[in-house]
Amino acid sequence: MAQKTGLSRGKKINIVVSTLLLALFLYLAFRNVNFEELKQILETTNYLYVFIGGLLGIYGATIVRSIRWGIMLEPIKPDIPFKSLLSTTIIGYMVNNLIPRSGEVVRPYLLGQHEGISRTSAFATIIIERIIDTVSFLIMFGIALIFFRDSISTAIPQIGTVMVVLAVFTFLLTFWIIFSMFKTETSLRIVKFFTKFLPAKLNAKVDNMFTSLVNGFVILRKPALLFKIGIYSVLIWIIYIFSTYIPFYSFDIMTGSGNVLKALWDANLLLVLINVAMFVPSPAATGPYHFICKVTLVSIFSVSESKALGYATATHAMAFLLFLVAGLYYFITSQYKFSEIKEGTK
Repeated sequence: MAQKTGLSRGKKINIVVSTLLLALFLYLAFRNVNFEELKQILETTNYLYVFIGGLLGIYGATIVRSIRWGIMLEPIKPDIPFKSLLSTTIIGYMVNNLIPRSGEVVRPYLLGQHEGISRTSAFATIIIERIIDTVSFLIMFGIALIFFRDSISTAIPQIGTVMVVLAVFTFLLTFWIIFSMFKTETSLRIVKFFTKFLPAKLNAKVDNMFTSLVNGFVILRKPALLFKIGIYSVLIWIIYIFSTYIPFYSFDIMTGSGNVLKALWDANLLLVLINVAMFVPSPAATGPYHFICKVTLVSIFSVSESKALGYATATHAMAFLLFLVAGLYYFITSQYKFSEIKEGTK
């Protein structure tokens, strides 16, 4: 009998949901906009600053992310070549832009295949990475909320609910990781309790996967590594602030006062709210990114809708293009195979 091919039901549902979210948020972002004015802005814009900001945000931040990932992987396998870390990270983000959340699986899969390490343990570092990024985001959001609370609540009334959900989820996941790391046997018994109704083969697979994940969490026991990771995490956020701020000059947004520090602080608020869009499972955050940019720039900073959407459209397209170019370059030069990408997204 021929083996069935094609997308699984779950993937089909994910594609449908992602497409619907993309369409919904694009409609919310572009409804009632003056398209003639938007077209004129996009045609007359000097994209040099958009390009510089994109280069900094995509390549600069990804380089630092790759270094940080190497630190996370030290307890599993030290001295992983930087080229492997960088190439798999960029390819992972490229895949993320095409298939939401798939890049987080592709990255450890490719690294595990080519560096001979446990893919599950490598995936555990991706979980830690996401927790660190989410905690960083929650801290920066809390700081922004102190200074812009009324403006944020007015612009996005539902933001409080979103933040509570993210905070609770992050806390529970962090608690589970720490508990599993120090009480491995107990946590394994809990896992067995919830998986005991599974077939024996699948049950064993879950147990092995869980054990490998716990082994990947060993980094949490090393304060020196955590300190380094914290430093690089701060650097990543600073890079993102500048990559958000620099394109302001292409659209003459918040650059007239000459107060660069204030403009950077405003860019930080925009970055914080843009990160909310990243939690929506839409391809490359298309739609949510545009909507958040428009609402923030218009409602909080009194930028015109056309100019706000011009900024959102240009910066989003530039980031997507740069990730695509870089991802394809490393995919070809590192001699990865399309079958590996396909296998990694299963």
